[in-house]
Amino acid sequence: MSVAELRITYRPDDDGTGQIIATAQSGAFSAQGSAWIGPDQVKHTFVASLRAFPLTSPNPPTIEGGFWSGDGTLDQCHLRITIKPYNSRGTLLVCVDLASESSRRTPDADVQNCATIRFLAEYAAVGGFADQLERALYCESEEAILKGFTN
Repeated sequence: MSVAELRITYRPDDDGTGQIIATAQSGAFSAQGSAWIGPDQVKHTFVASLRAFPLTSPNPPTIEGGFWSGDGTLDQCHLRITIKPYNSRGTLLVCVDLASESSRRTPDADVQNCATIRFLAEYAAVGGFADQLERALYCESEEAILKGFTN
């Protein structure tokens, strides 16, 4: 098995939001991306969903951010993390989509760098990650780390 992990750092701003910086690695593949999201939104949606048992495929814990349109749809995704069931033995699949920003006025997918990193994790690791992430959102710790594994 090779190294597989997701590291999240949260940098608060003075307007009630903050920047989530995610670094994901699975084997030789790695990427980093970020998005601006409010800590309460992350706590009450993503972190709360991570603590559910069992996680479900139709409605998995997901966090995403980037450029949003006026109607609430995501025009340009810079960060998306989804954790869903992988098999009947309780293994979970961690999917991390990261992308660089391209111009908001002329979104051009041709010049936007994108990466998808996937790895497997166990419920216990996800539960510990939820606790670490909540502490990081309120600047009580430096970062949250979800350790996983590959096949």
